Amino acid sequence: PHPARPGEEEEEEGAAAQRSSIPMDPEHVELVKRTMAGVKLPTLGIPPWASQISDEQWQAVVQRALQA
Repeated sequence: PHPARPGEEEEEEGAAAQRSSIPMDPEHVELVKRTMAGVKLPTLGIPPWASQISDEQWQAVVQRALQA
């Protein structure tokens, strides 16, 4: 995967919303984003080592696994 260009993530989200079977106007998309930003997933399934490495380290692990 390549790093996202500025605005690319929003473009992809907009395209995904257009493919959705639920009509999503821009206001509805923002409402869903704000709602989901407040969602906290349970941490019980996260192994202890995962909270001890940075996002950059985790990305490197994932990249190595994808290349293997």
